[in-house]
Amino acid sequence: MKNFFKISISAIALAGAVFACNDSFLDTPPQAALSGETLGSSKNGVDATLISAYKGLIGWTQNWNEQTWGTAPSNWTFNIASDDHHKGSEPGDGDDMLQFELFQWTPGSQAVRSKWIATYEGIARANSAIRTASVFAEANPSESAYTDVVIGEATFLRAYFHFEGYKVWKNIPYYFETDTDFRKPNDQPVLPLIIKDLETAISKVPADRGAPGRVDKTVAQAYLGKAKLYAGDFAGAKTAFDAVINSGKYSLVDCFYDNFSVAGDNNSESIFAVQTSVNDGDGDGSNSNFGERLALPHGSSPFGCCGFKNPTYDLAFAYKVDDKGLPVSVEGATLKRLTPDASEKLDPRIDWTMGRTDIPYLDWGVQKDDWIRGAGYAGWYSPKKNAHAAGDASLSGSWAGAQLSALNVELMRYSDLLLMAAEVEVEVGSLEKAREYVNMIRKRAGNCAQGQNAIAVPIDSPEITWAKYSVGTYEIPWTDKDAARKAVRLERRLELALEGHRIFDLQRWGNYAQDMISYINRESKLISFFASGEKPTEKNIAYPLPSSEIDRSGGALKQNPGF
Repeated sequence: MKNFFKISISAIALAGAVFACNDSFLDTPPQAALSGETLGSSKNGVDATLISAYKGLIGWTQNWNEQTWGTAPSNWTFNIASDDHHKGSEPGDGDDMLQFELFQWTPGSQAVRSKWIATYEGIARANSAIRTASVFAEANPSESAYTDVVIGEATFLRAYFHFEGYKVWKNIPYYFETDTDFRKPNDQPVLPLIIKDLETAISKVPADRGAPGRVDKTVAQAYLGKAKLYAGDFAGAKTAFDAVINSGKYSLVDCFYDNFSVAGDNNSESIFAVQTSVNDGDGDGSNSNFGERLALPHGSSPFGCCGFKNPTYDLAFAYKVDDKGLPVSVEGATLKRLTPDASEKLDPRIDWTMGRTDIPYLDWGVQKDDWIRGAGYAGWYSPKKNAHAAGDASLSGSWAGAQLSALNVELMRYSDLLLMAAEVEVEVGSLEKAREYVNMIRKRAGNCAQGQNAIAVPIDSPEITWAKYSVGTYEIPWTDKDAARKAVRLERRLELALEGHRIFDLQRWGNYAQDMISYINRESKLISFFASGEKPTEKNIAYPLPSSEIDRSGGALKQNPGF
């Protein structure tokens, strides 16, 4: 990892040995509890423990082949159950993930179990960092400023991992550094505990981060706002979001693409991101953006594998705009494949989000049909946001080749926060402030487009022959709350597509089953495998808990309704 995260391999090995994931982790305390005195005897030991907790953000615990793709930090496997993207690849490949798309969710899913293991591994590491820092603090009372920061960062990470669990399962047990009973029930509200931990973190972490990727007050405030938004505390969320916005520390980068390039890592828009690296001496690439590697073009593409995460026809249609450059609703639309058409009026974010045949794919040349695995089985678009450019360094010498890179995985961008703030402003009645935030996002979207001679060019560049890009802003004041809410939610889809937010947005907005049925009715006219699926119901507001963990809990964990 970068900067603060670039510690010696020996220190990583020490922390790794301490935090090795165990399938029966509910049966025994985290192993770090046995080594707190050793690690807590020096700052190097405390730092290594904290870094190990940060490393949990990448989703890796021991072995990627054992963990599966459910641990990817972008949650792309779970987002398959949204209208953002399909499972992709070809029939028979990744059927554990296909069950998400067909709403045949089961407690025995390998991806579900892997996500659970990675989530609670992260929680165990965060709690161990708190204990280790506490040991050091007791022996070194003059270092209270240092240990407070470590405890604050670790407390934030504990809240973050629990929030990840909450988004997927809703009903989960909450673990603290003082816990000795690891068969806790999942019958208590989780969001209040997440919020309390985030408030504690805010009181301890510094005003400014010590290094890229670390947590400071505004990062914790941003997540406090998000947690309160999920809890329906709109006034509290507004206060937290306002603190971040008014800090002046973040701004939208000029070009949308700068959020998805290695050169753009840790820019002014990045609030919190997984720090990745491929040149740290770790030959298996476990510090890279490994969890995203399947979601790249296949065939003769420069990546060679693996053709998962194909964007939907529905998402592509969502980027169509009217004569004013404003979005055209997909409701009631007859979907089709969008091929190069100089007269097609589109939001330029479509070609930053997905690859389309005969259109440049970053600086790798034009995409071809054979980049799509399964000959259109899951559509004719490929994912683009997690792909690095040819000019960016990538890991070579392994079978993965160009699939791995040091492209950070963005967990929260400033545009994400602005759109959550816009949601809150709608709910508290400040429709014009919501319009202001949405227009900020839309103005930026019009600054650049995928080019041919350069990756990014002006949207009216004469070299663009495959579309007519246009992005307009909302010029008429918003006076209708329902219409404003709809506009904000649509902007979240356009801005954040394929970043792993969509499934959780749809679920928290309360009309998930209805929205997905409408989407399936549109998309199924082009995607035949939907005929073998089921229709979502109210039970799909949360994923099932892994049956293996319920068994290990001795009955303390209760399964979500409907499973």
